Amino acid sequence: MTAGLWSYASWAGLARLLLVPLLLSICAPSAVADEQGDAVKLVETVRQAALVLGHGGPAEAQLRSISAAFDGKGIAQAVLGTRWRSASADDRAAVVDALLYAIAHGLADKLERTQDKTFTVLGTKTLANGDTLVRSEFRRRLHGPTSVDWRVRRCRGQLCIGDVFVDGGSVTVRQRDRISQILAGNGGSIPALVVDLRKGRV
Repeated sequence: MTAGLWSYASWAGLARLLLVPLLLSICAPSAVADEQGDAVKLVETVRQAALVLGHGGPAEAQLRSISAAFDGKGIAQAVLGTRWRSASADDRAAVVDALLYAIAHGLADKLERTQDKTFTVLGTKTLANGDTLVRSEFRRRLHGPTSVDWRVRRCRGQLCIGDVFVDGGSVTVRQRDRISQILAGNGGSIPALVVDLRKGRV
């Protein structure tokens, strides 16, 4: 009786070992495809909001839409570096809002003259850390194509954009380098930095 029970348990354990990888292999590609499809939809939502903003549409609604799509806290932490830890909660919140404002208007300026027929999603790629890279291209009259890659990750329990690469250059890195210069020149004043971000000086 004991041998029979042990045999049954052994077979049940073996079945689980065999079935779990099989189920994962069946479900994983579908899950990845869904995630990539949702990442593309998020990028399209941001693009449409930036287009409306660039053409003088209702600014508040479009800014909210773009802000909700980005990992504002993650970008602000990367941009401020060690200064993030010493910043007050109010200063942190102000920097996040100002950075998202600057990013939204920067995208609006770049996309203002683009149209649906000049925007192409070139493909998606799952990165080693699980982020999804959405590769896209914009074409404008009298200009060559501009590549814009969107790094999409999970934050706040949903997909969000953690960085944008324009012609291969990271917007976060560019902002970090510029903001580092500004803080070095203004005595490390975050309120003064927020003013500069809001006025489009970064």
